Amino acid sequence: MKLKGKEKQIYNLSKREAFLRLSSTPSGLSFQEASKRIAKIGPNIIQRKKNLKILRLIFSQFNDALVYILLSAGFLALFFGAYRDAYIIFIIIFINASIGFFQEFRAERILDQVEKLTSDRALVSRSGKKIEIDSSQIVPGDIVHVSAGDIVPADGLIIEAYNLRTNNFIFTGESKPVNKYAGIISKKNIQFSDIKNMLFMGESVLTGGADILVTATGMATELGRIADITQSVKEDPTPLQNKLRILGKHITVLALVIGGIVLLIEKYNGTSFYNSLLFAIAIAVSVVPEGLPASLSISLSLGMRRLLKVKVLTKKLIAVETLGSVNLICTDKTGTITRNELTVKKIYFKGKIINVGGEGFDPRGDFFINNQKIDPKQVKDFDLLFKTGVLCNNALLIKKNEKWQVLGDPTEGAIITAAKKYHSNEKDFLRGEKKRFEIAFTSERMRMSVIYQNDELYSYVKGSPEIILQRSNYLLTEKGIKPLSDDDRKKIFQSYNEFSNDALRVLAFAFKKINSSQESNFPATAEEDLVFIGMMAMIDPPRLGVKEAIAECLRSGIAVLMITGDYELTAKAIAREIGLISESDKNPVINGAALVEISNDQLQEYIQRGTKVFARITPEQKLRIASVLKRSGYTIAMTGDGVNDAPALKKADIGVAMGIMGTDVSKEAADMILLNDNFSSIVAGIKEGRTIFQNIKKFVHYVFTSNMSEFLTVIFGVAMGIPSPITAIQILAIDLGTDVLPSLALGVEPSESDVMDNKPISKDEPILGKKEFFRIFYLGLMMCISAIFAFLWSLKRGGWSFGQDLAPNSLLYMKSTTATYTVLAMTQFANLFASRSATKSIFSIGFFRNKYIFIGLAGSLGLLYLFMNVNFFSSRLGMSPIDNLDWVAAFSATIIIFLTEETRKLICRKKFNATNNSKN
Repeated sequence: MKLKGKEKQIYNLSKREAFLRLSSTPSGLSFQEASKRIAKIGPNIIQRKKNLKILRLIFSQFNDALVYILLSAGFLALFFGAYRDAYIIFIIIFINASIGFFQEFRAERILDQVEKLTSDRALVSRSGKKIEIDSSQIVPGDIVHVSAGDIVPADGLIIEAYNLRTNNFIFTGESKPVNKYAGIISKKNIQFSDIKNMLFMGESVLTGGADILVTATGMATELGRIADITQSVKEDPTPLQNKLRILGKHITVLALVIGGIVLLIEKYNGTSFYNSLLFAIAIAVSVVPEGLPASLSISLSLGMRRLLKVKVLTKKLIAVETLGSVNLICTDKTGTITRNELTVKKIYFKGKIINVGGEGFDPRGDFFINNQKIDPKQVKDFDLLFKTGVLCNNALLIKKNEKWQVLGDPTEGAIITAAKKYHSNEKDFLRGEKKRFEIAFTSERMRMSVIYQNDELYSYVKGSPEIILQRSNYLLTEKGIKPLSDDDRKKIFQSYNEFSNDALRVLAFAFKKINSSQESNFPATAEEDLVFIGMMAMIDPPRLGVKEAIAECLRSGIAVLMITGDYELTAKAIAREIGLISESDKNPVINGAALVEISNDQLQEYIQRGTKVFARITPEQKLRIASVLKRSGYTIAMTGDGVNDAPALKKADIGVAMGIMGTDVSKEAADMILLNDNFSSIVAGIKEGRTIFQNIKKFVHYVFTSNMSEFLTVIFGVAMGIPSPITAIQILAIDLGTDVLPSLALGVEPSESDVMDNKPISKDEPILGKKEFFRIFYLGLMMCISAIFAFLWSLKRGGWSFGQDLAPNSLLYMKSTTATYTVLAMTQFANLFASRSATKSIFSIGFFRNKYIFIGLAGSLGLLYLFMNVNFFSSRLGMSPIDNLDWVAAFSATIIIFLTEETRKLICRKKFNATNNSKN
């Protein structure tokens, strides 16, 4: 569209200049020339980068640091002949990959059902003949004919147009009809939304028709240009991916260090190199949280399912958690904050302001004067206002799938909706009326009129209040029709200005009786000497629950910016109504023209100083805003629905597309899709993301506490010069057996009540911080001491004394290591309940709230019984049944751990409350 050098832009050209530049004629290209151009330029399609989706999805499930560690451990186990351990590890990896693959594959299949933007067929002129061709065969220089209901198949300059109005929502994000015309725009380098003499691929024609000279096809179109930008935007790793990468690195180093230390100690004690290495590998593997990838996948996939219930489709598992880190939401206005359904809210009639209730296109609502409900049928001549609105109208209001929809212009649909609130069957206004003539609305005329005959001939007119007042000489009053005085005009203009300042879209209505002397000269006389009836003021109202969702965001430390293509006044009014800005805010709004003049640093300062609304924004500016915010350290969620939003959606940490109004391109670029297009659903997603991150931390705490207890038990045993209290195979049996099911249950722990009362999760907040490590260490130490005590007590009761050797297969050693195993497993059950919240008592969050905890416990106890009592397992694990005193030691240690954690939490809560009270 923009050319290099000093050449004029396409929209600056006359018809003759445009035909010359594109080497075309008013009769179109010849068939031979069109064939040459299609061979040279290629088909008129939006090309996408090819990728093998299935293979990409499969391999992406293994691209994780923790999975790398598990794979290494599995192959080491195979190398040393520990086939059973290797198989278990590989099964865990396979389960994890399967969960992730099927969830993301399902999301991809849902997306494949979305219809394409471009039209399939097009009517073109070739060699002076109109023919229908496949739209992919259109080339620059073609003459394309479009009419109401068509999707524009390529970019083109309008060379002929009649009553042409289009919906370019996919580019601007605004659903208002746009008037287009044939003509020259003299101004250069104007904003895309101001190019009114061109049509662009993907736009839909609402009314009228046009002939366009094709100027660009395929990837050279505005749609293709944005699609290309979208595909070139590099996606950054999510906060969780970064945190898991760091955690994986630390685990790897820790495992290698611990394995090395154990290898040296065992070799120093005279153990053979093979057995020392096998034991060192077992200890090193015990540090690795084998269940973390599976638990993470299960937690994220269940999060995807819960989000689907609130109409949020997540394309990628990892995106669910990223929502928990979001600290700034950049949202569209139309269709996300608002309903995208114009609603008449105020009526000016006979000097009074009448408020209208109801939302959207639902024809239910009452009428009020000074907050007092009225019967509109009792307002004299009120029906004339609605009759004019219905007769001067081409839209239809229909009910489909229990939802009211408008076929046609949304503004005209709002008028019909208001009329139905007055009279349930608005078609009664048409009874006996015969339409004689219509003069269509154009951007130049700013009005529409119709002439109907019902015994007598009347003209009904609607349009801009300024134009209607200019053409009115009379006014409808309580006493009938009277001349329109200057005071009357001033009063009407005052109300009009008040409506406009509230960002209401205002239409005025008038009529006149056409007498026999004028009848021969209509329609010229149909819009002169009118009787002014009144005005309707309408707005696209905010969605239900949005104001509360905004308040919850602000309370949770999440900033919200509104980025829209709409005008400043409208955006400001909506922002004020939903509580995003207040009257006291300074410079809360900035428009696209002003944004061009400021640097990125200045833009950042504007945001820090309180600018929360960006109006009349172009696609490039939206991408720029996203880039500046990310460089400033924000984790951003960006909503969008049009093609113009795709680059910014891809650049954002979380791109959120609209499921109902969103285009195929925006959905392809996004990480998540709002199936109900509701801003409130984003807040539900953030809550789910925060919950998942909390659960990941709970899982990691639980698993690493177990690993710490095992490691310390081995180290203490070596340091004390006693037989190893637990064997390598038993350590793996804990990690891959009795620990797995309870740990997975933590991944589906319900949200804590205050999850949205805290600040957003910082990008720098590690999964394991200093406080978490302290808890892990002291709990692991307590478990270790309990296990060492149980081991020695069991040996003592069996007659063993310090310095005495024990054969690894002796019954006493097997029974004593089983006692150690039981203590470590049972104390982990206490840690399981403690891990459900770092600060809240298990009784306050709901002891039985997570049923999967008890299923996990039952499974672990069942495995513990099998390992002790079933020969198939006990012979391989070196375990045997234990006596009642060993069980007493295990249960006692479990109770002590449980009470210790409950006491710690109580102290934490008291300190927190004391700190808050001192601040207050």
